[in-house]
This record gives sequence, structure tokens and C-alpha cells, in this order.
Amino acid sequence: MDNLSIEQCYKILNIDNDLTLAEIDKHYYSLVAEKLKSGEKEELVSIRQAYLQLTEYKQKEQKNKEKTQTKQFDIYLTKTLNKELLYLGVRIKVESYPDHILLKFRNLTKIKKSQIVKLVYDYLTKLIKEETKIVLINFGHKNQIIWQTEFKILPNISPDKLANYNQDIFLAEAEIKTNTYALPIAFFIAFAINFIDPLVWFISVWIHELGHATLAWFSGYRAMVTFAATIVSFEHSLFVYFGILFLLLLTIYSTWKENKKYIIIFLVFLIFLQFILTWTISRSTYGMLLAFAGIGGEFYLSTLFIISFYWNLPQRFYWEFWRYIFLIWGMITFWGSWTRWQKIKVGKSQIPWGTFWSGRGDSGGDLNILRNQHDWGIERIINTYNTLGFICFLVILFVYFYNLWISNPNLRLRVNKMFSKF
Repeated sequence: MDNLSIEQCYKILNIDNDLTLAEIDKHYYSLVAEKLKSGEKEELVSIRQAYLQLTEYKQKEQKNKEKTQTKQFDIYLTKTLNKELLYLGVRIKVESYPDHILLKFRNLTKIKKSQIVKLVYDYLTKLIKEETKIVLINFGHKNQIIWQTEFKILPNISPDKLANYNQDIFLAEAEIKTNTYALPIAFFIAFAINFIDPLVWFISVWIHELGHATLAWFSGYRAMVTFAATIVSFEHSLFVYFGILFLLLLTIYSTWKENKKYIIIFLVFLIFLQFILTWTISRSTYGMLLAFAGIGGEFYLSTLFIISFYWNLPQRFYWEFWRYIFLIWGMITFWGSWTRWQKIKVGKSQIPWGTFWSGRGDSGGDLNILRNQHDWGIERIINTYNTLGFICFLVILFVYFYNLWISNPNLRLRVNKMFSKF
């Protein structure tokens, strides 16, 4: 029998053209049973042909409709995501497949993988309302895969269980929250503790002595930190110089293996600083810096402890644990020293002459040495430490807001959108 037209198929089956495949199946078997019951078997051949042709036509029609809908959905997702991510310079191409949705990036280097994954996840959870597997691939200049990852949209899973399915995304979210709230929380802890003067002094004195010791070590002298005092040798030590240099080079090697470029730059700066302090400065300058480095260390070492919270140090440092302790330690010391010298500046507190063990009259005190041996006047002492504190304060603020900016792409998007309106 020749092929029938679609109109003929509808006519033979005696159905409307708006029936679904399931309804056509149901009607076909009902019609066959009816013809068999009435003995009109000669019509079964044409009925079967009409059914097969119409079923094939409907299946093709449905597939074409699904392809059109998929293409429209891909275009919609592509336009929506690209519009949202425009201000980050990110371009995405979306391709849908039966078991997943593929998001293609190209040369994505200005934003971390974890950040773009978290950002895309946040947007897609608003756009997709059914369980969906999402695959993200970042291609390089020569179409090589730089990185690939995947996650699932799970709208019916409670938030407390989502971490079991999309751990990387929740780690990225935890990083954003940590970078946002850790420093302010540490500040409030320091603010509260600074009402307890003995406790603040006990916590700060160790950084004070480390200030003396680190200056001595980097100048090639032996030094040992004790409680409220630092014992320093009078002779240069090649063992100290090359020992510190070896440790710095070893750290550079570990950092290089983990591709932490910014840490390497800082370590190279320390090697350069060590060389200058050991081989170029005079004995008199060294003595002045050694006296200065106690209270000075309360500012610059505590600042280093605070800002290093945001550094990605080599794994052997176990920094993910220790950085919280150093952050609070540094913040308590910095805030205590900052407020103390602000009070000294306006005359509400006295300059800490002398030493802990021998009192204010001890000529071996740090500030006594600066005044008596290096001709530092009271005004110079006060202005120098307050200026140092102010510079360190600006460094802390800069590092905090910089890391807040680079770790939170949502913040960048909101700020960029806000300024684009002007």
C-alpha cells in the first residue's frame, strides 16, 4: 500500500490532530478491538499503516519540538548568564544534553575556578527548578581543556544536606564568608580583651620580644626570646645568617612546587632585607633598630600576622589551622599598641620607659636607648610609632578589602553594576 498523507491517517483512525502519542496508542488498540469484534478485519491493514505512519510523524514532531525548546533554552541561559557576568569579563556558551547541561568557557584566567563555579551555581539555582547535572569546562587558546568540573542542581534537597552533593561550591562559599567575617570578628575579640590590661600585656609581650629577636636574626646575631626579655649576642654569627637563609630558600622551594608566586616574591624580599641588615648597616644603626624593633614589632609583626591570614602558605605550615590563632594574636597586639600610643599622643598615657624587670628607671629600656644613645626626642618617638601604626592600619584595611574584592565575585558584580549606571 502506498504511503498515506497525515490527513488520511487522521481520517482512517477517526481522531483529532491534537491527540498525544499516548492517546493515539490507546485509541488505536481500542479501534482494533472494535474492528475485530465487528468482523471488519479487512480494514485492519489500513488502520495499522495509518497508526504506524502517524506515530512516526508524531515522534519526529515531538523530537523537533524538544530540539527547538532545548535550543531556545540554551540561548536563554547563554544570554542570561553572559548578561550577569558581563562586568567580570566572562563569556559562556551553553549546550544542553539529555543527561546534563554543558557550560563552556574560554581562557578564563582572571577569576578563580572555585569562584566562577560558585557564581554560576548561584544563578542556575534561580533559573533551573529540577534536578540537573551541570558540567563546566574551561578551554585554552588551542582548545585544550584547562580545567573541568561538575555539580548538581538539587532543588528538592534541604540546604543542610546540599554540601554532601556539591562540596566544592560550599567550600567556596565558606571561603567567602571567612574572608568577610574573620577579621571583623578578630577585631571585636581584640576590642573586648583590651579592657583587660594584664591579659593584653601578656599576649603582646611575646610579639614585642619577637620584634627584637627577628631583627637580631635577620642581622646575623644569635637571639633567644624569654619572658619579657630577649637575650642577644654581641658578635655576628655566620651560622645564624646561613641558617635563616637556608630556611628561606627551603620555604621558597616548597612554595615554588605549589606555584604560590606572591609568597615567593615576599620571601625573596626577606632574603634581600636579610642581606642588607647583616652586611651593610653599621653597628650603631643596628643598635638603634634593635631598640626600635620591640614596640615596632608590636605594629609590623602583628600586622604581618593579621594579613598573612589571607595568604596561601605551603601545606607543611598547616596554615588553615594556625592562621586563626595568629590572626587573633596579631589583632589583640596591634589594637593594644595602637590605642596605647594614641593615648600617649594626646597625653592620656605615659611613655613606657625602662624595662619590665627593672622598672622605668632602667637605662637599658628600648625607649631609653633611643633617647639617650641615638638622640631620639620624645616627640620623635611618639610621632614615629604613631605613624608606623597608621601605616600598618592602612595596610590591614587594604589587604582586607582587596581579599574581600577578589574572593567575592558577587560583590564585584554588584559594585560594577552600580557604577555602570553613572
